[in-house]
Amino acid sequence: MATSDFTGTQHTGWGNTGHNPITGSDFRRLGHPGKYYSVLRHHGGITNFTGENYGYGAIQIVGSGSGFVEGDKISLSGGGDILLRDLVGASSSSLDIIDISLAQISSSVGTPVIYCYKKQ
Repeated sequence: MATSDFTGTQHTGWGNTGHNPITGSDFRRLGHPGKYYSVLRHHGGITNFTGENYGYGAIQIVGSGSGFVEGDKISLSGGGDILLRDLVGASSSSLDIIDISLAQISSSVGTPVIYCYKKQ
């Protein structure tokens, strides 16, 4: 019979020591402080927010929105698309974090960086 080296504790995460609530990290035992607890950097191409990427609910666009072209868009989880150049025009600064339920981001290579934040 084949044996496995898997002990149930080999997974990623800051300070993770397994599923035991007594020996697990403070983040595992007490929760993550703050509104957002993970970030994903999108810089051109297509990013889908399903599977491992489920739960991202805010974005921050860094740089000038003039780099976005006609097809660059965000698709919302409930349906519909928002053109990124229109979204940037509505934002008052590149430091704004915009709460939005993401399904997909599609943008051309060389467009501004979009930080996507996973919410609690």
